[in-house]
Amino acid sequence: MTPFNDEDFKKVERVLSDAHRSRRDPSLNPDWALNVMRDVRREALRQGRSTMPLGLDRLVWRTAAMAAVLAVVFTGSVLIYSSGDAVELSTLFSSEFDATVALLE
Repeated sequence: MTPFNDEDFKKVERVLSDAHRSRRDPSLNPDWALNVMRDVRREALRQGRSTMPLGLDRLVWRTAAMAAVLAVVFTGSVLIYSSGDAVELSTLFSSEFDATVALLE
């Protein structure tokens, strides 16, 4: 790889800036921007419509949120109230346990 000096960098910079200045703007129809914005609005309206009956989509999301909150509360309560019973809780997770003995004790 050949090392470049400052003169080479300035030369490349001059050539690139001249090429950038000499480029032409694309020739577009004056109504092009209006047509594009109309298409964008139409697509946004098409995407915004829900296929579910009125209000059902909100009900689904609210139910999912409540289920998530209940799952967090249940998990937290299990972690808090099972700290004294760590031995019994660990037997539930072990692969070698007798279910009848754990339930009788």
